[in-house]
Amino acid sequence: MSYASPMEVTHRPLGISSRAGPNCKESPPPAPKLGRLPPPSVQRGVQGPSLNPVQPNRAGRTQPLIAAKDLFDAGSYADWGRAAVRVREAGLDISMLWDSTIAEPTEALAEVVREAFAGTVSSRYVSVFADGNRYAIDALARRYGLRPEQILTTTGATGALALALKALVRPGEHVLVENPGFDVLSRVARDAGAEVEAFVRPAPDFRLDLAELEARLKPATRAVLITNLHNPSGVRLTPDDIKAAARLLAKAGVVLIVDEVYADFAQAAGAPPAGSLAPNIITVSSLTKVFGLFALKFGWLAADSQLVARLREAAPDGDMGVSKLSHAVAAHVLEDPAPFEAHWQGLLAASRPTVERHVKLLVAENLLEGALPDFGCMYFPRVVGVDDTRTLAETLLTDFDVLVAPGEYFGAPGHIRIGFGADATAIDEGLTRLRTGLSALRR
Repeated sequence: MSYASPMEVTHRPLGISSRAGPNCKESPPPAPKLGRLPPPSVQRGVQGPSLNPVQPNRAGRTQPLIAAKDLFDAGSYADWGRAAVRVREAGLDISMLWDSTIAEPTEALAEVVREAFAGTVSSRYVSVFADGNRYAIDALARRYGLRPEQILTTTGATGALALALKALVRPGEHVLVENPGFDVLSRVARDAGAEVEAFVRPAPDFRLDLAELEARLKPATRAVLITNLHNPSGVRLTPDDIKAAARLLAKAGVVLIVDEVYADFAQAAGAPPAGSLAPNIITVSSLTKVFGLFALKFGWLAADSQLVARLREAAPDGDMGVSKLSHAVAAHVLEDPAPFEAHWQGLLAASRPTVERHVKLLVAENLLEGALPDFGCMYFPRVVGVDDTRTLAETLLTDFDVLVAPGEYFGAPGHIRIGFGADATAIDEGLTRLRTGLSALRR
């Protein structure tokens, strides 16, 4: 199935009307009226939610309803995410379970900036033209066991992906992108002029199916794009999995690009960057997802030095959008990452047991299906009895004050993505609301 193709969305139980998927070329229709009674009000306690038959007061719910219209009219996940941020910034009492990024470590970041620039200007404040910040590159090389000539720094992982694709792909050539997947990958490939087609990473385990991948290859295929940890499922591919895919693609002269923005969540597994595993693999990554430092827009790509030289030749000026200031700050972060490592590890140490407890209940009550992945801060379960999770997510927002990311935006209707890289108390409340909503809608 091509990412540009319309997605047909079907619907089973739960008594809510379906709507067009986000990949349809025409704008989706207005949100339909939900065909069910309003949900019962919720009493929450230590042991989890209990339902009582009193009808809730709908006064004062105008803001969530307006927010839902903006959200679920979005035609892509990128648009949906921007609308979700606007909902978060509006200060409404809505539990945010959609975000797969670690909460921003503002205090640790502020401390780095103060130390670097409070007196004299930091020695890390150097030119980034063409070759990037040399201190940041050296720190990356030490961290990941690479050589500096294997690394190019960019404006975020998206900048790294764009730079790689523009070097590898000519207009009209073919690129394969995983499905389910993060739609920015296919968008960047199309921006490079590629013909983009999806290959399936099948549920429930979302592993790479090499037979499926091989069947999708064409003479004009130039690159294959995957994520590890997989976005949206959080599933981890082992180095052997990645090397097997690279061997298959090398026979056809195809480069494997692995988006590893979530890979450091699995650092305990000890795997090296994918870009060091074979000469036809490129790693792209950033400080955004694991460290929560989206403000820095610091990304990089890593690969065999000959492949990097090829990319440099195609883009001799490098990434022209790189910020001298933010990459200087990034160099300081990478030289002393301990406060940022402690931040994400502390958040997940608190939130993961909470998520495990709720997932056990949700699965036992036959509301969700799917195992929680071993690493990271996202979960991509199937909602039992529901194909149209876009409308379900809208209902959960407007009637139960909890926001999850519908699977339609990742090419997997029937699933929802849950993020838990934030405060454990907020995650607990959000999962309580989710369980309450799914239970009430099942009736």
